Amino acid sequence: MSFPASKSPLIQVKKTRGNRRLKGFKPQLTSLIDVMTILLIYLLKSFSSEGEIITVSKNLILPESSAQKRPELQVTLTVNNNWILAEDTKVADVSEVLDSDELIIDGLYNWLKTRREATEKIEMYSSKTRFKGDITIQGDKRIRFRLLKKIMYTCGQQGYNNFSLAVRQKEE
Repeated sequence: MSFPASKSPLIQVKKTRGNRRLKGFKPQLTSLIDVMTILLIYLLKSFSSEGEIITVSKNLILPESSAQKRPELQVTLTVNNNWILAEDTKVADVSEVLDSDELIIDGLYNWLKTRREATEKIEMYSSKTRFKGDITIQGDKRIRFRLLKKIMYTCGQQGYNNFSLAVRQKEE
């Protein structure tokens, strides 16, 4: 048994709505894909696989050197004329360190100890992470050698014996 097609006005209204053309701007998909492709190529070309590993603070003037070795990702100490910062955390005041006769800087010693213990704990569960004792020191070129000596001695006491000094490449 078949039923006759419905002649209700609602179905006729729906049919006419679907046939209407939208008025307004309809962007071309092809040109948008072209723009996105050009942006992607530009970003891939400008991307550096080496990257900027060390970010130098504004008030820090690094010494110049002719060294060609690229920086590696490791623990970073920043030393200016006022503070000693370990991974952007203030660990000591330079004036207090210079006034002290002690070779070990307590705040830095404790921070390095915590960092080393955390790395060794991760090392127990991961084969990719190893404590190597690598550290990069970003020191202002105007800091005193006595301060640098205390920093290096403190790092050495915690097992951070592989020092790298961050420098600017000499202009030729």
